[in-house]
Amino acid sequence: MLRQKVKLQWLKGGDQCSKVFFRRVATRRANKRIFQISDDDGNEQTEPTIISSIFVDFFQGLLGGDRTNRAIDLRYLHPWARHILTDDEARDITRPVTIDEVKTALFHIEEDKAPGPDGFSSGFFKGAWPVVGEEVSKAIIDFFKTGRLFKQLNATLLTLIPKVRTPHSVADFRPISCCNVVYKVISKILVSRIREILDLLISPSQNAFVPGRLIGDNILLAQELFSGYNQCRLPPRCALKVDLRKAYDTVEWDFLIATLQMFGFPAVFIRWIEECVTSAHYSVVVNGGQLIEQDGEFQYHWRCKDLNLFQLSFADDLLLFCKADVRSEGHLPVRYLGLPLISARLSVADCQPLLQKIDSALKVGKGSSSPLLDGFNLSNLF
Repeated sequence: MLRQKVKLQWLKGGDQCSKVFFRRVATRRANKRIFQISDDDGNEQTEPTIISSIFVDFFQGLLGGDRTNRAIDLRYLHPWARHILTDDEARDITRPVTIDEVKTALFHIEEDKAPGPDGFSSGFFKGAWPVVGEEVSKAIIDFFKTGRLFKQLNATLLTLIPKVRTPHSVADFRPISCCNVVYKVISKILVSRIREILDLLISPSQNAFVPGRLIGDNILLAQELFSGYNQCRLPPRCALKVDLRKAYDTVEWDFLIATLQMFGFPAVFIRWIEECVTSAHYSVVVNGGQLIEQDGEFQYHWRCKDLNLFQLSFADDLLLFCKADVRSEGHLPVRYLGLPLISARLSVADCQPLLQKIDSALKVGKGSSSPLLDGFNLSNLF
């Protein structure tokens, strides 16, 4: 239970220090407590029942709503498809699920991950596999045969993690879904089926989700493109940092299904995905690529034309690059993937916020001031 609460995956074996555990638990409990929140009118609310209703109303508006069931003409989507699944690829991702595949997926889930509404972690299923393994495997295989998911298996808890040090509104919290282990196994099997073809489907400029693509590649390339950005002698250039923080929460189901059809996914596989995303119901826990080449008017950023590069993506962090035809009102530095982007070499002052976060993390375990920043000189690194 404590290992689930501390969320320190690097603590293994002999590193299990009780002082670190209890300090981490206390820190997380204090950070996650919500004592007041601003409503839509900007009024501060402190009553627990009102706070709960504000969060429920917000996520009902964000995640709820009726399905439109509108038909989407795939002719408008086909130009976006980088790859259409072949017959062999389609057969491979819809092959029958085996007991060994179920067991492998379950045993790859970290034991200390937070459980879903049923309260059972993957550690329980691993420990009791000789007893429950046959029934669990049968239930999961039955889903892939029938395409129907028992409602209780897709119950999900939304736990709220503050995105800023002092959150004031609901938008300052990031919802994290805590799903039941059986549902996690189903989703891991689906992911493992499409993992081998993801690099064919996802744009090379998106550096998340695909094995072998690294966040550091985006950081280094972005910093290189921003080098000398404030020099007037260089050609006009433009970069847009786009906030897609709600993009993955508000994708319409019908658009998702049409996208899978566009890539040539088999109907049975699409049915599996549809059942997983449309059958979920949530309980909120309070206190507890673009067609640039087809656009004749688009002009590349002066350092990106040879590469046909116009965007850098990592999950919902997006940078767009193009030639600048109007005077920009923005200024550097800007933060990208947690690090500052500037037109010159990084200095110690530029990295100070990152160092402070590292220092704060060390204080949790030490219970006192950390010497990380005292007399530490990073000038040789930049």
